[in-house]
Amino acid sequence: MFLYSIQYSKQQLSNLTMTQRLDSLFKRPRYDPRLRPYFNEKPVTVKVGFWVKSVLAIDAINEMNMDFGLDIFLRQRWTDPRLDHGLRDTLSLSNTIISQIWLPDSYFKNAKDASFHDVTAQNMMITIGPSGVVDYNARVTLKASCPMDLKLYPMDVQHCPLIIESYGYDMNNIAYKWEINSEDGMSFVPSDMKMLPQFKLTELQLSLLYTTYVIGNWSGVKASFTLQRLYSYQVIHLYGPSALIVTLSWLTFLLPRSQSPARVTLGVTSVLTIVTILTMSNNAMPKVNYVKAIDKYLIVSFLFVFCSLVEYAFVLLLDRGKRKFEQRKRDLKNFKDKVKQRKEPNSEGINRVT
Repeated sequence: MFLYSIQYSKQQLSNLTMTQRLDSLFKRPRYDPRLRPYFNEKPVTVKVGFWVKSVLAIDAINEMNMDFGLDIFLRQRWTDPRLDHGLRDTLSLSNTIISQIWLPDSYFKNAKDASFHDVTAQNMMITIGPSGVVDYNARVTLKASCPMDLKLYPMDVQHCPLIIESYGYDMNNIAYKWEINSEDGMSFVPSDMKMLPQFKLTELQLSLLYTTYVIGNWSGVKASFTLQRLYSYQVIHLYGPSALIVTLSWLTFLLPRSQSPARVTLGVTSVLTIVTILTMSNNAMPKVNYVKAIDKYLIVSFLFVFCSLVEYAFVLLLDRGKRKFEQRKRDLKNFKDKVKQRKEPNSEGINRVT
């Protein structure tokens, strides 16, 4: 009965003008936007895709908050046989029609914040093709959660997911799929986007996702961005200066031990500089309960610089002991000379008596 009513409506639509055709297409009871396609029949399949908008769209990666920003064109496609207009052409409609048709309630599961663009008008596009194929496109800016493992920072590789699910329809009502059959999603990213100022996008893996909640099972899709950090910035601003400070602290070994002010000043300055670099590095990173690779390097650098001060203190200690030893040696020699001098007059008197 449902298929018969659709075929009868298609015959009626064939003799109408475009305005009459659209009015009849969305008129109740023929079309009810409150009901999804294939209601009480089978799940509606929603194919998802996106296009990363610009080079700087994915560069807002924040290690402190462990999230990343995206500016994308989100694409969704599904088939609604109730919207079969009977034409061979695809109808490009105004975004004002969106409120009159059924839309999947897709949302970004790991999003912290998201928004649509509405300058100068809502950045949304909807088309209806033959057989009721609906294409929905919208520009979305979002900030998504990205749990990061920073143990190898700054030589780390991060995997940032983007998960899309339906909010109110379980897998018995909506089944999500990617619009391409391949697991490689690098075609969603422009070529100039793959090399970023601080990261290199090496892989974009697409997969299907099924999540079990208390009230049922949900279908979804997942895109995992693999980002390899470019550590040239850290080499210039952290590794290089730290190595120079350690080398500078070793110059105290060339100074005479009598030059105490110069050696102490150079050692203390080196220690304070390394501590400042270590503090600045940690202030720009989250407070994690493990030691990062750059922390190990800076701690070893600090120990080298600190050991240069300890070495000078040890040298002063040995020098002080040496001076005390030499002083005691001189005192002992003087005492022996005095004793010898006292014995010499007595021996001369005995010789005279003899």
